[in-house]
Amino acid sequence: MKTRLILIRHGESLGNSRRIILGHTDWDLSPLGYRQAEIAAAALADRHVDAVYSSDLIRAYNTVLPMASSRGLPVITDSSLREFYIGEWEGREVHDLIDTYGDLYLVEWRQHFGTFKAPGGESVVALGERIESALTGIAEKCEGKTLIVGLHAAAIRSFWGRISGVRPEDLANAYPFTTNASFSEVDYEDGKFYPVVYSSDRHLEELATAFDA
Repeated sequence: MKTRLILIRHGESLGNSRRIILGHTDWDLSPLGYRQAEIAAAALADRHVDAVYSSDLIRAYNTVLPMASSRGLPVITDSSLREFYIGEWEGREVHDLIDTYGDLYLVEWRQHFGTFKAPGGESVVALGERIESALTGIAEKCEGKTLIVGLHAAAIRSFWGRISGVRPEDLANAYPFTTNASFSEVDYEDGKFYPVVYSSDRHLEELATAFDA
């Protein structure tokens, strides 16, 4: 039986708004991120959902909480769904990383994302393996159901490369980071994931217009 997973990247975090790399650093959504979460929940209001899962980091949890609450469902948290553990870069501003690490950030992180390993942290390959393993366990536990899963940008990107058959060295050019509060949908059937749509964010167009006005 086919299981549908709707992967939600968290709304704008306080780290995103301040250009700080968070990784496992547990910061909340920004005010804009909370509004994005509300709009994403409204966009999914007519979709049948059986269960809501999330990374245990607060920015992911608070993004999917409105989707769970409106259905009377709990948010089931799982630490194995956390974002990339980025070692020495945790909680540091982008301009500081550029000044300190130079090409490691500007070239390796940006242009060779799929083969990147954080200084003192996790590799993107290991991240993709971790997320695929966690989502496989969830999908097999919830066979035939439709699930919402609150996730993170690097987590979704690395996972998507794996299930799409993209080599790590080609991932940076194949898929960008997902946008805040976007939907990426995937089916799981007979032990395999099948990509459906990546980083759909049309539901946020009205928000961009409102903030640009």
